[in-house]
Amino acid sequence: MRALRRPGAGQLLLLLLLVFNLLPIYFIVENSVKTPLEFASSTLNFPQTLQWSNYGVAWEKIGGSLYHTSVIIAASIVAIVAFSAMSAYAFSKLRFPLQNALFLLVFGLLLIPGFLTLIPLYLQIKKLGISDSYLALILPYIAGGQAFSIFVLKTFFEQLPDEIFEAARIDGAGNIRIFSTIVLPLSVPICTTVAIINITSLWNDYLLPSLLLNRAHQTVTMALVSFEAAAGNYGLSDYGGMMAAYLIAAVPLLLLFSLLMRNFVEGISSGSIKM
Repeated sequence: MRALRRPGAGQLLLLLLLVFNLLPIYFIVENSVKTPLEFASSTLNFPQTLQWSNYGVAWEKIGGSLYHTSVIIAASIVAIVAFSAMSAYAFSKLRFPLQNALFLLVFGLLLIPGFLTLIPLYLQIKKLGISDSYLALILPYIAGGQAFSIFVLKTFFEQLPDEIFEAARIDGAGNIRIFSTIVLPLSVPICTTVAIINITSLWNDYLLPSLLLNRAHQTVTMALVSFEAAAGNYGLSDYGGMMAAYLIAAVPLLLLFSLLMRNFVEGISSGSIKM
């Protein structure tokens, strides 16, 4: 039998970093089942009695917003991945006039800070008359996610052997068939990576939804901010309910990462994204 190796300095350092990363999760979990009095007495000690009613209060505050956010994010991500994949395929495997110039324009969009386009975007959404609806966020999210996604997917598609596409064209396959039967199946990991990165940024977005949506269609970030403001009024802070709401809002992302982690790691290790 092999002798058990003692953990090295690098492993101990990673273990220490893991503990520090888990501390915020422990803080949220144990404070989500506390009464206001227990929270005021100590924020680190685990409560003697578990206040599960905090989760009921939290769900009443953010349950509907989770549905709105899920609809907006799902529609946006499907469109972002689909459109960016088609554009990346065209930039990487097809030849057309002004190809390099157009790609430089797309890449240049990554250099423009988002807040510079905030006021024109707000005015355009109001002019179109789609504010206070899902489209008010879905359309900007689709447009805003294209530049980064096209850049990443183009880098990956360029690594695919040209011989595969030449053989498909010899057999009579067109670009649509090549894209649907060859490119997409080979790019599932990198498309998953692009989707997860976009989901993370869109799920946590607060500024744009707060400008374009009303309370009837509010996202989870808007609901959390409203809950936090209401819970702190008149010194009656419901920190237990707030922590429960934060935990509930994080569960969809945690489940997503746990289900798609393998594809995410494969997409990262494919060489298309340099972390």
